[in-house]
Amino acid sequence: MSRSFPAEQIEQAYNSRRLQNWEVPAEDKSKAVPTTTGTRFGTLIPRTGKTEFIADNNGHLKPGVPKISNAFNHPEQTPVFMNSSPRWPQENPTWPKTEKATMGYKGIPTDYLPANTVTLKAVEVKGTKERNFNFS
Repeated sequence: MSRSFPAEQIEQAYNSRRLQNWEVPAEDKSKAVPTTTGTRFGTLIPRTGKTEFIADNNGHLKPGVPKISNAFNHPEQTPVFMNSSPRWPQENPTWPKTEKATMGYKGIPTDYLPANTVTLKAVEVKGTKERNFNFS
Protein backbone atom coordinates (compact mmCIF):
# COMPACT_ATOMS: atom_id res chain seq x y z
CA MET A 1 0.00 0.00 0.00
CA SER A 2 2.79 2.40 0.80
CA ARG A 3 4.29 1.85 -2.65
CA SER A 4 1.08 2.96 -4.35
CA PHE A 5 0.23 5.88 -2.08
CA PRO A 6 3.15 7.80 -0.60
CA ALA A 7 2.41 9.77 2.54
CA GLU A 8 2.80 13.12 0.82
CA GLN A 9 0.17 12.25 -1.74
CA ILE A 10 -2.52 11.69 0.89
CA GLU A 11 -1.52 14.28 3.44
CA GLN A 12 -1.32 17.14 0.94
CA ALA A 13 -5.09 17.26 0.73
CA TYR A 14 -5.26 18.07 4.45
CA ASN A 15 -2.75 20.93 4.46
CA SER A 16 -4.24 24.16 5.76
CA ARG A 17 -3.31 26.00 2.58
CA ARG A 18 -5.41 23.53 0.57
CA LEU A 19 -8.39 23.36 2.90
CA GLN A 20 -8.98 27.12 2.91
CA ASN A 21 -11.84 26.64 5.35
CA TRP A 22 -11.25 30.00 7.03
CA GLU A 23 -12.18 32.00 3.93
CA VAL A 24 -15.60 33.45 3.10
CA PRO A 25 -16.91 31.79 -0.08
CA ALA A 26 -16.99 33.99 -3.15
CA GLU A 27 -20.41 35.29 -4.15
CA ASP A 28 -21.61 34.63 -7.67
CA LYS A 29 -22.93 37.98 -8.88
CA SER A 30 -24.97 36.41 -11.70
CA LYS A 31 -27.04 34.29 -9.28
CA ALA A 32 -27.57 37.05 -6.73
CA VAL A 33 -31.17 37.70 -5.73
CA PRO A 34 -32.12 41.24 -4.67
CA THR A 35 -33.27 41.11 -1.07
CA THR A 36 -34.08 43.47 1.70
CA THR A 37 -31.88 41.60 4.16
CA GLY A 38 -28.81 41.65 1.93
CA THR A 39 -28.09 37.91 2.13
CA ARG A 40 -26.92 35.92 -0.86
CA PHE A 41 -29.63 33.26 -0.37
CA GLY A 42 -32.58 35.53 -1.12
CA THR A 43 -35.61 36.46 0.94
CA LEU A 44 -37.08 33.67 3.03
CA ILE A 45 -40.71 33.15 2.08
CA PRO A 46 -42.93 31.13 4.44
CA ARG A 47 -44.82 28.18 2.99
CA THR A 48 -48.54 28.48 2.53
CA GLY A 49 -51.06 25.94 3.75
CA LYS A 50 -50.81 23.67 6.76
CA THR A 51 -49.19 20.42 7.75
CA GLU A 52 -51.60 17.52 8.03
CA PHE A 53 -51.04 14.24 9.82
CA ILE A 54 -51.34 11.15 7.63
CA ALA A 55 -51.29 8.64 10.51
CA ASP A 56 -53.43 8.29 13.61
CA ASN A 57 -52.22 7.90 17.20
CA ASN A 58 -51.65 4.15 16.68
CA GLY A 59 -49.43 4.73 13.65
CA HIS A 60 -51.97 3.50 11.08
CA LEU A 61 -52.57 5.47 7.89
CA LYS A 62 -55.73 7.54 7.88
CA PRO A 63 -58.44 6.79 5.29
CA GLY A 64 -57.74 8.38 1.93
CA VAL A 65 -53.94 8.36 2.27
CA PRO A 66 -52.39 6.36 -0.62
CA LYS A 67 -50.24 3.41 0.43
CA ILE A 68 -46.72 3.04 -0.93
CA SER A 69 -46.21 -0.06 -3.07
CA ASN A 70 -42.68 -1.47 -2.98
CA ALA A 71 -40.84 -4.76 -2.43
CA PHE A 72 -41.33 -4.63 1.34
CA ASN A 73 -45.12 -4.66 0.96
CA HIS A 74 -45.14 -7.69 -1.37
CA PRO A 75 -42.95 -10.39 0.24
CA GLU A 76 -44.87 -13.21 -1.46
CA GLN A 77 -43.60 -11.99 -4.85
CA THR A 78 -39.96 -11.81 -3.72
CA PRO A 79 -37.89 -14.97 -4.44
CA VAL A 80 -36.93 -16.92 -1.32
CA PHE A 81 -33.19 -16.50 -1.77
CA MET A 82 -33.47 -12.72 -2.30
CA ASN A 83 -35.50 -12.10 0.84
CA SER A 84 -33.18 -10.32 3.27
CA SER A 85 -35.61 -10.29 6.18
CA PRO A 86 -35.02 -13.80 7.67
CA ARG A 87 -32.48 -14.16 10.43
CA TRP A 88 -30.63 -17.08 8.81
CA PRO A 89 -29.67 -17.36 5.12
CA GLN A 90 -31.74 -19.65 2.93
CA GLU A 91 -30.38 -21.62 0.02
CA ASN A 92 -30.92 -20.49 -3.54
CA PRO A 93 -33.31 -22.98 -5.18
CA THR A 94 -31.85 -22.30 -8.63
CA TRP A 95 -28.37 -23.57 -7.70
CA PRO A 96 -27.53 -27.27 -8.03
CA LYS A 97 -27.58 -29.24 -4.79
CA THR A 98 -24.14 -30.03 -3.36
CA GLU A 99 -22.79 -31.54 -0.19
CA LYS A 100 -23.04 -29.25 2.78
CA ALA A 101 -20.21 -28.45 5.15
CA THR A 102 -21.04 -27.92 8.81
CA MET A 103 -19.07 -24.71 9.02
CA GLY A 104 -21.92 -22.43 10.03
CA TYR A 105 -22.89 -20.86 13.30
CA LYS A 106 -23.15 -23.53 16.03
CA GLY A 107 -22.73 -26.29 13.44
CA ILE A 108 -25.82 -25.36 11.42
CA PRO A 109 -25.35 -26.84 7.92
CA THR A 110 -24.60 -24.22 5.28
CA ASP A 111 -23.86 -24.34 1.57
CA TYR A 112 -21.30 -21.55 1.55
CA LEU A 113 -18.39 -24.01 1.24
CA PRO A 114 -18.55 -27.42 -0.45
CA ALA A 115 -17.41 -30.13 1.96
CA ASN A 116 -14.46 -31.26 -0.15
CA THR A 117 -12.73 -27.91 -0.74
CA VAL A 118 -11.89 -26.71 2.76
CA THR A 119 -8.21 -25.75 2.87
CA LEU A 120 -6.60 -25.02 6.20
CA LYS A 121 -3.54 -22.77 6.13
CA ALA A 122 -0.57 -24.06 8.09
CA VAL A 123 0.98 -21.79 10.65
CA GLU A 124 4.40 -20.62 9.60
CA VAL A 125 6.27 -22.96 11.90
CA LYS A 126 9.32 -24.92 10.83
CA GLY A 127 8.37 -28.48 9.90
CA THR A 128 4.65 -27.86 9.17
CA LYS A 129 3.00 -28.00 5.76
CA GLU A 130 -0.37 -27.12 4.26
CA ARG A 131 -2.94 -29.89 3.86
CA ASN A 132 -6.38 -30.19 2.29
CA PHE A 133 -8.79 -31.87 4.70
CA ASN A 134 -11.71 -33.69 3.06
CA PHE A 135 -14.75 -33.88 5.32
CA SER A 136 -16.74 -36.21 3.07
